[in-house]
Amino acid sequence: MAEVVLRDVCKRYGSYNAVDNVNLTIRDKEFLVLVGPSGCGKSTTLRMIAGLEDISDGTIAIGDQTVNDLPPRDRDIAMVFQNYALYQHMTVYDNLAFGLRNRKVSEDIIKTEIDRAVDILGLRDLLKRKPRELSGGQQQRVALGRCIVRNAKVFLFDEPLSNLDAKLRAHMRLELKRLHRRVETTAVYVTHDQVEAMTLGDRVVVMNNSRIEQVGTPWEIYSRPSTRFVASFIGSPAMNFLDGKVKRNGSGYHIHAPGGAFHVSNESARGLVGQDGRDVIVGLRPEHIRLHDSKTDNALHGRVELTEQLGAEQLVEVIAEGARIMVSRVEAERELKPGTPVYLTVEPGQLRYFDQATEQALA
Repeated sequence: MAEVVLRDVCKRYGSYNAVDNVNLTIRDKEFLVLVGPSGCGKSTTLRMIAGLEDISDGTIAIGDQTVNDLPPRDRDIAMVFQNYALYQHMTVYDNLAFGLRNRKVSEDIIKTEIDRAVDILGLRDLLKRKPRELSGGQQQRVALGRCIVRNAKVFLFDEPLSNLDAKLRAHMRLELKRLHRRVETTAVYVTHDQVEAMTLGDRVVVMNNSRIEQVGTPWEIYSRPSTRFVASFIGSPAMNFLDGKVKRNGSGYHIHAPGGAFHVSNESARGLVGQDGRDVIVGLRPEHIRLHDSKTDNALHGRVELTEQLGAEQLVEVIAEGARIMVSRVEAERELKPGTPVYLTVEPGQLRYFDQATEQALA
């Protein structure tokens, strides 16, 4: 097992910075997820750790060894790709054995390692089949098995579930969590799916525009986003954002926003101290908003625009003075026709505030 350390790592293609000054420590036995939109630099970062991309600046260390100039085969890593990368003419057994045979490992040791892997992944009945005879989920488990038999210091996953359907993807997320619990290896996982990031990661790295925006546990990323981008990217449905103005009063602050104002007590005013009179971006998560049919204090007034039924609950889009606000966790049986007037309140302490110029969180 090994710690992975990236210091001032950059990747340039001509004048374009694909990865810009990344500093990151991946702890021994940690499952760390890199998440962000397409083109943010997450896969390039993973490929530099693997040695599949040269770095332009900085250093990468695995364990106590700097690996900048080491080829992939000498880095003691194992990688699972998006397309599985299985040898179609080989059986499952031979696919699992291939890497070890290239390293001149004895057949007895190969058999022992494969026996261990197939018991973990439930592949024993598939060893004589070829990849074309397997389902997508079975092929993915074979790709994971090649990592396990290697006993590598670091496992690298490049969007390995993106080719699976939604149900199988959810199942494989559970399989990956079980795998990491049984095979305690440092793991780096790349995805654009924030649900995968939040459910799999011990810590999550949110990337945007070639840089790291925030690193933290899933709960830290969700509850204390450091920028508007992180707040918008993490969470489903996405956070609502309103233009607001801060006004100080004797018992706290008023946040004036489209449709009304929220009162924020001194106890819940983290981020507002010293901001009297300032224009801010106000963030409201849909799951923290409550709908009321009649006028109530400390609320925004709006009208129902659309509803989306989700079975046990519904999503409701409200228009407040031109601003669109999504509300979730509304009872499915509640009838809300377009044009119905409603009032919106927010659970205490759940408003978030961002600077309008820099989009950094106010704290």
